[in-house]
Amino acid sequence: MANIIENLTILAVEDLEESRSFYIDKLGFNEYLRTNGWSFLNRGSLNLRIGHCPGIVPMTECRDHSLIIQANVDDANELYREFKSKGVDASEPGDTLWGYREFGVLTPDGHRFMFTEALEV
Repeated sequence: MANIIENLTILAVEDLEESRSFYIDKLGFNEYLRTNGWSFLNRGSLNLRIGHCPGIVPMTECRDHSLIIQANVDDANELYREFKSKGVDASEPGDTLWGYREFGVLTPDGHRFMFTEALEV
């Protein structure tokens, strides 16, 4: 059986520069390539490609759970404090019944990110 060796999330954005700035300045991503309306970003093992797609339907107009990007982290509270210090609108971290502490962030294009930390059970 073949193995999946990497994951990559591709997101359509209305304003590439605004979105780029949000991911880099607010969420701490690194841009490792920019070409032809695309920005290739990463933070740790979370790899994103954001592409300029004028006229897209914003994710805020899609159904609530149409797309959620989940990133597992080693310290949700610390990451939450980092994001808040940079002015990111994030939900308060909370513990789930399935054993995670998590919080959410909504991007300028309406993409939902959940940052989760596995709790010791």
